[in-house]
Amino acid sequence: MKLRNLHHVSFEVRDMAATERFAQDFGLITVEKNSERLVMATAGADAFAFVAFPAETPRFIGFAFEVDSEADLEEAVARHGATAVAEIDLPGGGRFVSMTDPNGFRVDLVHGTGSKEPGEPYPGWEMNSPLGYPRVGRFEPKRPMAPAKLFRLGHLGLFVPDFKASLPWYQEVLGLIPSDVYHVPGMPQVQIIGFCCLDRGDELVDHHVVALMQSRDGVAGCHHISFEAQDFEAQFMAHRYLESKGYGLIWGVGRHPHGSHVFDVWRDPDGNRFETFTDTDRLNRAHGTRIHDIHDVEMDVWSSEPPDRYFS
Repeated sequence: MKLRNLHHVSFEVRDMAATERFAQDFGLITVEKNSERLVMATAGADAFAFVAFPAETPRFIGFAFEVDSEADLEEAVARHGATAVAEIDLPGGGRFVSMTDPNGFRVDLVHGTGSKEPGEPYPGWEMNSPLGYPRVGRFEPKRPMAPAKLFRLGHLGLFVPDFKASLPWYQEVLGLIPSDVYHVPGMPQVQIIGFCCLDRGDELVDHHVVALMQSRDGVAGCHHISFEAQDFEAQFMAHRYLESKGYGLIWGVGRHPHGSHVFDVWRDPDGNRFETFTDTDRLNRAHGTRIHDIHDVEMDVWSSEPPDRYFS
């Protein structure tokens, strides 16, 4: 079974209108809206990337991966007990199967979904430095203080009650590869955080598509969903825009040590974490897995603040 990319995420939310306002200010684009659901896309080629349903109590439902072929859907049914192949009743169409991970998250596999024409990116960015001065006789075009231009849904982080039980499922059923794993200080056998990437063989992929994190309270949930922006100046300008709207900042703009990506994290009206990222590391199967003592790892190499707020 070959996963191609993270396709979309699904939530139940208390106030559909408030969720839409925040998500639009964050950079998502409304594709469909009615009393039953809200469907939103990035400015990239996806038909949709975010789905919300009304509910009295907010809840993370799950997420979906796109697979290479319909044979991958049939394999999931035969080998992993997925639901029967069915039609997707969402923009772009296609077919899907559904599974449940060890934490109760719904994990869909989709194939044959449509796409749309992507939006225009910002002009290319040229940075002058002592290593070279390519920008001559002009000002670098500035990014506007506005919602971010989001190009795709890149990854998500999950709180899991039992990391030891969750990681094997993501490896054996979904075929993900741990790129960096953290363990309790001085106890290599007690692993608590794992960043997992797609297995596309020699093809380069993002440092991670799913991050699994041992929850402190034993509760399963979504830590964050993350969308790729164009560059970190665009992130800083989107940061200023969200700040001007009075939304709740969690952390950013910062840079993670593993994966290297620049990140910026905000809360939606239900407290869900929405992140932009840029400049992530790329790797493939040959790069294997690195193991780290969590005591030796910084959460944000640009900040000396303790990471409690990021993980709470």
